Amino acid sequence: MTWAIRGLIEGFYGPPWQLQERLAVMEACHRWGMTHYVYAPKDDPKHRESWREPYDRDELLDFERLVAADTLRVGFAISPGLSIAYDDPADHAALFAKIDQVLAVGIDLVCLALDDIPPRPGLGQAHAELGSRLLEHLAGRVGLVLVPTEYTGTEPTPYLEALASGLPAEVAVAWTGPTVVCDTITAEQARRRAAAVGDRPPLVWDNYPVNDAIMDDRLFLGPLRGRDPHLSTVCGGYLANPMIQARASLLPLASVAAFLRGEDPEATWRAEADERGLRVLAEICDGVHPRALVAAVARSDGAARHQAVTELRAWLDDAARVEAPGLGGEADPWVAQGRREAEVGRAALAVLEGLAAGDALHTLTERSMLLLYLWRDVRRGTATVMGPRLGLRPVLDQGCDGGWRFRPGCVEEDANAIDALARLALGELAAVTGG
Repeated sequence: MTWAIRGLIEGFYGPPWQLQERLAVMEACHRWGMTHYVYAPKDDPKHRESWREPYDRDELLDFERLVAADTLRVGFAISPGLSIAYDDPADHAALFAKIDQVLAVGIDLVCLALDDIPPRPGLGQAHAELGSRLLEHLAGRVGLVLVPTEYTGTEPTPYLEALASGLPAEVAVAWTGPTVVCDTITAEQARRRAAAVGDRPPLVWDNYPVNDAIMDDRLFLGPLRGRDPHLSTVCGGYLANPMIQARASLLPLASVAAFLRGEDPEATWRAEADERGLRVLAEICDGVHPRALVAAVARSDGAARHQAVTELRAWLDDAARVEAPGLGGEADPWVAQGRREAEVGRAALAVLEGLAAGDALHTLTERSMLLLYLWRDVRRGTATVMGPRLGLRPVLDQGCDGGWRFRPGCVEEDANAIDALARLALGELAAVTGG
């Protein structure tokens, strides 16, 4: 697989990473074969709200240190769309001067981010003209990427048509996929998006494993899934948007890097998780593995049920003492919640095991009451683990007018493994006792 750009973009809402965190992530991603890091944290005022304000000497020195690390090529994004006057030469000069600051310390990719601003008629032409002026100013010194206001979807719109007709072909146009957060991105979707922006290959801004805004209860430690291996034949590049937690982002980013190398993302993820001692925590946060273990218990009986219970109990025992080595406290809320939920799971298994052994009713009653108390309390936690009870994600796309449209995947409900196990145990107990 060949990607012109393959890397990550620090493009989330929330506290930006510290310099040392960026350097550590860049070094790891370089070892894994990535090529680019792009600076774009939404909550850096000088990136977005106060974009006209120049960087001071210390801030520029930090950019210089990123470049001097000589790991990934360093890109810089600026997001002036909230306040720029598109026909004001003074604003053009301010934009160019700000970009020239970072070019002077060795930045070699510029990203004009015009996302997450209110849509209006004429915006596509205005963005094409601004991108054209910036490209002319850059004069071939570095590459240019434009993040459009309509950055999702696969169909043509008036905005995209105006943007494509006026923007020079050498400017890459970013795309998050069919929605803001995507379970799948296919090569066919990328082809349709390319057609919608003047037959230019989209640059994928993949919002995985990002966990900002309404997703901040999640720690996305699972592998990259659902990305078509043929995307590289249609797209011009790929940038993953990581989590607010820099250290924790490394595990899913290892999976992303494997995908970009044309390898199996899940196999690489398993190996990396084992090497880092994070396999159980990652499975707790991801939720797929515990749900599969519980499902195996639910669909089996006899000797198969005994084997499934044994496997689930062994995993829950590990989960009850889970640690987060190397994460420096980033995962503490998820570690604590994972341990608590594992205790609920073990209480549910005790009910099932008592039923299988033919224990006395008073013993089963004691076990079920303990399960109920533990289950009630654990459901009040704010860190989502073992699968979401109520998970919210921006699975949104944009209509022809640029307005947002909600898709069913925005809401994930009743997907928690421990809830499923507790319901199974109490349901089987009720059936035996005539409830």
